Formats: sequence, structure tokens, C-alpha cells
Amino acid sequence: MYSISYMEGFAMFRTLIKRALGYLTKENVPEEHSSVLRYELTIIRFTPDPVQRTSTLSSGPAAATWIGAPLDTDCFIEASVNEGKYSLGDFYLWCSGEYAVARIGEHRSHHASHPHNTFAIGKTITFKDDDGSLYTPSNELVLPRELALSAMRAWLIDLKHPSFLRWS
Repeated sequence: MYSISYMEGFAMFRTLIKRALGYLTKENVPEEHSSVLRYELTIIRFTPDPVQRTSTLSSGPAAATWIGAPLDTDCFIEASVNEGKYSLGDFYLWCSGEYAVARIGEHRSHHASHPHNTFAIGKTITFKDDDGSLYTPSNELVLPRELALSAMRAWLIDLKHPSFLRWS
């Protein structure tokens, strides 16, 4: 039977810890243990033909800047935020002309509506979904485009439901 002294055991333990700490440098930390946020963005523009742009960024302000203000008549924007292998939520924005629909997906879907119920639309607005199919939401979910884009940018920065809209 082989036995080791206390000092040999301690030296082996110290070596093991040094190897473990040396391995867990920033480059070697497994993704599921990483606390770095990752912002995955997609903009699909439908005019004149569908064109998709994607980007992955590491900060909310950079993601909000990348989104910019798409001027296309029809577009779909998706922003997903992940920490390691865990999703912190998604923000979906459908745009059609001067109108938009905003939805946050977390543990369930949260639809945005105008906070004062003063925004009235006299017609039915149709949007294009990410696959180009048509999406016609109820009119109470339709927002002014700039307000919805502002909500997306605000969410990207702090990952909270922007308080200037009402959320279901």
C-alpha cells in the first residue's frame, strides 16, 4: 500500500489548483460559465427584395446604435440577448410604413401598446413576418414606428420593459 505524506498531498493539491486557475483564463472559460452578454441582432428588409443583416455585439449601447433607424417601408428586427448559454430575452419589432408592433419574449410574450389609448388607427395595418408571410395584429398593438424603435433601443440598453409603453 502506498501512502503520501501531508506535505506531498498539499503539494499535489496546490498543483491541481494552479492548473485549474491557469486553465480558467478568459480564453478558456466554457461558454456556459461565461457571464459575458451577447447581443444577437437581425434586420430583414423587404423592399425591393428581402435582405437580411446580422451582427453579434457585446454591449447594449452598441446594439442600439447598430439597429439605427431603418427607413424601409417594411422590415422585421429581432434582438436576442444571451448570457453564456442562457437567454435573457428577445425583442421583436415589425415595421410597416409609419407603424410598428413590438413584443418582448422572456418567460412569455409581452406585447406593447400605447400607454394612453389615444393612438387611433382608422385602418388595418399588415406587417411582414421574418419569413415574409403577412401578419395582421389587432389595432391596439400598433404603435407609431419611432416610439417602437425607441422602446427597442431602451430595452437593449437595460433589458427592462420601457415604461413609456404599456406591456401585457
